[in-house]
Amino acid sequence: MQQASTADQIGTKKRNKTTYVPKQLPEDPDALVRLPSILAVSGMSRTTFLDGIKSKKFPPGRLLSPRCRAWTVQEVREMLAKLKIGCAA
Repeated sequence: MQQASTADQIGTKKRNKTTYVPKQLPEDPDALVRLPSILAVSGMSRTTFLDGIKSKKFPPGRLLSPRCRAWTVQEVREMLAKLKIGCAA
């Protein structure tokens, strides 16, 4: 006799979750990138970036869906340039 999996015992369905893998910034300035890519390129934490959006230091991006926000590559590059200038000053 086979043992039922934990999901079967509880009566829930197993979820196939697809996650977003961060990538390098594309060359096209109008291309959209999501938060994991921005964090990978900038080296800052999620909390620091979201606090920067609240304080209007970083662009808010645009909503693609209720739970998905994206930024243009141009916005990200301008933000990184401002950060680099701020560190050099």
